Amino acid sequence: PVRFLIMSDTHDGHGKILRSTPQCDVLLHCGDFTQHGSPEAIKEALEAFSKIEAELKLFIAGNHEIALDKDYYLSQGGTAEGHQKARGLLCTPGVRFFEEGTHEFTLKSGAHFKIFVSPWTPRYGSSAFQYTTNKDRFNQSNVTPSWAENFGTTASIIPESVDIVMTHGPPKYVLDKTGDGTSAGCEHLRRAIARARPRLHFFGHVHKGYGAQRVRYDDRKNIKEEGDDHMVLLPQEWVGKNQAKRKDHASLPPGSAETFKKNPQETLMVNAAIMDDDNQPENAPWLVELDLP
Repeated sequence: PVRFLIMSDTHDGHGKILRSTPQCDVLLHCGDFTQHGSPEAIKEALEAFSKIEAELKLFIAGNHEIALDKDYYLSQGGTAEGHQKARGLLCTPGVRFFEEGTHEFTLKSGAHFKIFVSPWTPRYGSSAFQYTTNKDRFNQSNVTPSWAENFGTTASIIPESVDIVMTHGPPKYVLDKTGDGTSAGCEHLRRAIARARPRLHFFGHVHKGYGAQRVRYDDRKNIKEEGDDHMVLLPQEWVGKNQAKRKDHASLPPGSAETFKKNPQETLMVNAAIMDDDNQPENAPWLVELDLP
């Protein structure tokens, strides 16, 4: 199996995390690796993460990486030179940084996977890489509900042949509860996941949503109204946070991991936000094993 180490929302707190990370084949970072998104902070974070031993290290931006979102950065008083400088840093050796789109990789072991990535999240306050909730960028227009506007492009539509989805934010009603109990996830993303049914979906953004949840799909489910889907959420996985910290990672309980392995039609959702409710980098990264062809 391929060992994926997943983290998100480290917000410049990488020093603590990088002291000890478990062995992995692929490191995935779901964005917000800096707090203020300046070119200098981006450089420091990517150089620090490049020291992790992994065959592949894949990164996307989050809403805090403001220097990478040109329009937003300029609107906040940033300069075109600063944006270019930040983009130039994305070629840090040992780290692969990706724009929105679908990418394929073959590891030395021969394991092959297709991954869709996107830094974009529904607008909440003022931040980078955000869209208004009435815009659907993840689906073809025939799937978009009548109240929303389709904004899908070749790069932003999640394809149905994808093994892994890595987005900065969660899908609606999955590990997306904020401090005041609001579901901050994206319903268009949820619709796209229900359609594409990847094996793994990794994200962060909503710190309080840290954890893992398996999802099944019931095609016999009667879809009565617009916005319904075939997704069936299983109970959230139990995470012993202190135990995970001692081990340097969180993982599925053995029984759950075994069931997931035996049910290729399930999707494992993971919110890997390292920052906890108190904005301290105390949550452990997730280690997920997956058999890939």
